[in-house]
Amino acid sequence: MSPKELVITGATGFIGTRLIEHALARGDAVTALVRDPERLAVRKHTRLRIEQWSIGEPLPSVRQADALLHLAAFIPADLSDAHQAAKCFELNTSGALLVAMDAASQDVQQFVHFGSGQVYTPAAEPASETSPAFPVNRASYYLASKLSAEICLLAFGKAKGMPVTVLRPASVYGPGMHGKGMVTAFIRALACGQPVIICDGGAYRVDLVYVDDVASLALEAVAAESEGVFNAGSGQACTSLEAARIIAEVIGADPSLIRVEGQDGDAAAGFAALNVARAAEQLAYTPRAFRQGIEAWKAETGLADFQSASGKTNTASRT
Repeated sequence: MSPKELVITGATGFIGTRLIEHALARGDAVTALVRDPERLAVRKHTRLRIEQWSIGEPLPSVRQADALLHLAAFIPADLSDAHQAAKCFELNTSGALLVAMDAASQDVQQFVHFGSGQVYTPAAEPASETSPAFPVNRASYYLASKLSAEICLLAFGKAKGMPVTVLRPASVYGPGMHGKGMVTAFIRALACGQPVIICDGGAYRVDLVYVDDVASLALEAVAAESEGVFNAGSGQACTSLEAARIIAEVIGADPSLIRVEGQDGDAAAGFAALNVARAAEQLAYTPRAFRQGIEAWKAETGLADFQSASGKTNTASRT
């Protein structure tokens, strides 16, 4: 596999940071576009160039790069605030399209857009790339802006003859993850011997995918010059209760710390699992199960980034 020239936006984010590490390890050259270069975890490497940039600004010179991987996005602090909708569409939809237009003008060969696997209508069966998408249950303004970006980018790619790949990641976890969310809350509390209280009878479910699997899929999509939409999940949903029990077993916490409150909730509560058959068939995608991901995370870092923090006694069952 020959080395690639890659451009990565949102390079200081959780997934972006890991993606850079994987790309450099494979021998690729990376131009990282970031708002604050001081926040970039990987700062010095012979094949890494760092450019200060924000969505809405013209791209620096990235002429004839093999691919631009677009992760930069605006995520409102309050996902339910309708006042944030305009900014979501300005930066996540129009902004993404402007990046693609600028990239095409510089003869970038492929555009890879990171969408969201949470755009699908909640359902009992795993969602394929052609399943109904109607994100009205949570983070609707943000998710709608990401979904509309996909439509615009795929249309632009067809018109310009530039391959556009859309990845729809599920709920991503792993080394470098920010301190919010279900997985980190469970790890933090259980590692400190604090109880985890799970609401709704533990029925909330979500597809949890390890960050390295998402990064590897993105780079494989570039190597294969694939077009179209690909789900990037684990292929199965995990309930909040199952996730807590797995984490407790892997880190050796007392399982009696896990307490369930409330009646069993709606079986469709949360988000659908993602059907990853297309990625598996076309890109040899083999994601880890949640237990394997937690074990890999523990093997790499010992989960030390959470074990020193004080746990909370009341943990919600939401990612």
